[in-house]
Amino acid sequence: MRDEGVVKYSLKYNQTDVIAKKECKKIENVRARLFSLGLIGAYSDGIGFGNISVRYKKKNSFVITATQTGELPKLSPKYYSFVKKVDFKKFTTYAMGPSKPSSEAITHACIYNLDPDIKAVIHIHNEKIWDYMLKNNYLSTKDTPYGTPEMVEDVNNIYKNINPFLNNAFVMKGHFEGVVTFGKSLKDAEKTLYEIIKKLLK
Repeated sequence: MRDEGVVKYSLKYNQTDVIAKKECKKIENVRARLFSLGLIGAYSDGIGFGNISVRYKKKNSFVITATQTGELPKLSPKYYSFVKKVDFKKFTTYAMGPSKPSSEAITHACIYNLDPDIKAVIHIHNEKIWDYMLKNNYLSTKDTPYGTPEMVEDVNNIYKNINPFLNNAFVMKGHFEGVVTFGKSLKDAEKTLYEIIKKLLK
């Protein structure tokens, strides 16, 4: 059974008006392209997949697409969430904004914690890309579910002795079709994804 769209962390959420419109617009520009490629979307059962986030200024806060928005071709700022912080010990996400954050928010937070210069994270779904990365020895998490303490531990472990900017993509072995890229900007994260796709198409 596919495991998708379920928030597994404890969420402390305050509904507010739109926050960080500038960041929402940046994400939307990239998201529109990825949606058109089918890398963000929804399965036949209506469960959405794919999410994008950007760090907010120089803080550990970030703006992320809201939960279950994958099927929407365009997102207005009301479909974004502002994650103030994540307490990994309590496995709790503190968020605010017009919508609740993606079920993958805890994984995004973990990636931002790897290096303060990481400014954006992209998570897409595609079986061919996922399979290609697994078969070609890309960095990979273990066979663990998304959004869990085990996934956070896996991400921390694979980057323990690695410069994240020289290896800014990994495949989520335990999360079917799940692929993550990140970078010093959204442009960097998107470029890394397209480079993998180009290799796949050769």
